[in-house]
Amino acid sequence: MEYPRIKTCIDTSVDDFISELYTPCFKWAERLDRGVGYFTSGWLEYNISGLSDFASRGGKIRLITSPILSNIDSDAIIASENVSEDFSKFQNALNNSVSALEKEMKKDILNAFSWMLYDGIIELKFAIPCEKLSDGDFHDKFGIFYRGNEALSFSGSINDSKHGFANYESLKVFKTWAGTGEYVESDIMRFERLWHGQDKNLKIYNIPTAIKDRIFTLRNSDRPYTHKSAPSNKWEHQDKAVECFLEKEHGILAMATGTGKTITAIKIMTKLFEENRIKRVVITMYGNDLLDQWTKQMRERFSDKQIYCHYNSQKMMNKFIMHPDNSMLLISRDANNLVKLLDMLDKAPGNYKNDTLFLFDEVHGAGSGSLVENLAGRISPYRYRLGLSATPEREYDDNGNDFLLTEIGEVIFEFSLQDAIKKGILCEFNYIPLPYELTDAEKQKKKKIIAAFNAKKENGEDVDESELYTQLSLVNKTAVNKIEEFEDFISKQPELLEKSIIFVQTMEYGLLLQPVLMKYTNKYHTYYADDEKINLENFADGKIECLLTCKKISEGIDISSVTNIFLFASDRSRLVTTQRIGRALRLDKNNPDKKANVIDFVIEDSESDNNSDQERADWLSELAETRRDNNE
Repeated sequence: MEYPRIKTCIDTSVDDFISELYTPCFKWAERLDRGVGYFTSGWLEYNISGLSDFASRGGKIRLITSPILSNIDSDAIIASENVSEDFSKFQNALNNSVSALEKEMKKDILNAFSWMLYDGIIELKFAIPCEKLSDGDFHDKFGIFYRGNEALSFSGSINDSKHGFANYESLKVFKTWAGTGEYVESDIMRFERLWHGQDKNLKIYNIPTAIKDRIFTLRNSDRPYTHKSAPSNKWEHQDKAVECFLEKEHGILAMATGTGKTITAIKIMTKLFEENRIKRVVITMYGNDLLDQWTKQMRERFSDKQIYCHYNSQKMMNKFIMHPDNSMLLISRDANNLVKLLDMLDKAPGNYKNDTLFLFDEVHGAGSGSLVENLAGRISPYRYRLGLSATPEREYDDNGNDFLLTEIGEVIFEFSLQDAIKKGILCEFNYIPLPYELTDAEKQKKKKIIAAFNAKKENGEDVDESELYTQLSLVNKTAVNKIEEFEDFISKQPELLEKSIIFVQTMEYGLLLQPVLMKYTNKYHTYYADDEKINLENFADGKIECLLTCKKISEGIDISSVTNIFLFASDRSRLVTTQRIGRALRLDKNNPDKKANVIDFVIEDSESDNNSDQERADWLSELAETRRDNNE
């Protein structure tokens, strides 16, 4: 992708904002989000060339601006407590804005603006400050251009008007591909909060239909651009999932790692809050890293909500119960915690079962034995229950699956790894199977496990076949010959240790592997249960090239630079394997041509009739053949 060449700081004294920012960005971008104090004809007039190209390619603009209101109009709208009366006052006052628009705009520019509004190229909302900002104006000036996974944001002092270009004004520019992505993300989150009316100090209004129709009548000739449908939206699956949940009100979204489960959940929460269908959200999952990540996103996205945490050292469940409305609780998925919470909600006054959303991230984990035993019949009475997982089914666990079906619901939407790779949401990958053999001692150990199982079975004892597979699998996962095969492989391709995660079964096995790693890299570190979180952060920042771990980062943690996965330990089920390879399949804005590598160990075992390694190899080999659809 060729990026627009925009300076990081531009000003009206030495730069031309139109030719050096807006025109190249309009010709590059697919979308624009813009928040600006005042929007007038001058900006349209200056940018008509770039806008025409943008509109012809199906571009979209979301615009938040200030209406032209008298002080009397503004005070009346802010003071109104009745929603319909409030909107009526706003609509009447907005007629003044349209009248001013007709007088100010040249006919050809007014025609272009009217057509863009008619075609949905421009979606318009108005912001009126209230509460502590009620004496002020909506005076912000920032925007974000998007194309695919990349974005450029800008902010500064200039309004979108002719007069704005005549002043001394300046803008700062940030780009996802130039090391300033965190500033872009901040602007995106801020715009989304405003657009969805989640800032308590601003009233946000959609443009009334009557006003839109009045503007439509101002069109006086043909479109000044070629109209076509917007480019295909590779994220449309998220909106379909939202629509599905809002209709069903409970169920599981089975969405592949990296396809936006969290964003989809945020969209669902936003809609439910906007439509006054819920008053609170309870979000539960396992793992402090994942809970921290969710907490950060909730605080950024829902600044108008009270966010409470009950995990690790934070114990805020009681505060949530005391202030439950317009709030969220993030709580660890622990049976004792959840039972206590449900007991408290049962005793609290109000219609909690009808206006609370329970969200289970990595929902397959909610089918564990302790939760099944303690929570049966406790979740299903709640109207809104949402489960998220790339792989929601618990293999070889009918009780757990029945619990998830009864308490949370069936899978109501699915978007697979294959779908995501075809859409270009996840990257393609190479699958590299490395053969290994068990030692004689390991083969003997497996024979003893099978013999002990058969003896119990013949004696009439209760036996669990899944436990047999677990014990046999453990022998494979800790097979010592894998280390020799690994060293032989990595000695020829040491570059595959860069940006890699090595999954092992135990810390003890990891210790056997470390001497080999030391030969080929000094930038590796372990990340086990007792290791500090800074190791994960250093890995994400590129200070560590290779991470040696067990299960700590199998679920939900987004480190997009990961390119290579080594599977010393792979479960019989696809669940864990899917999550682990998913760590490497996320797109990386710093490496747009990224293609991941999954290096797996496959046993050569002619004596076994049940070779789960070979089953996994066949599945991953087929998955690795998936290619991106060139039409996307």
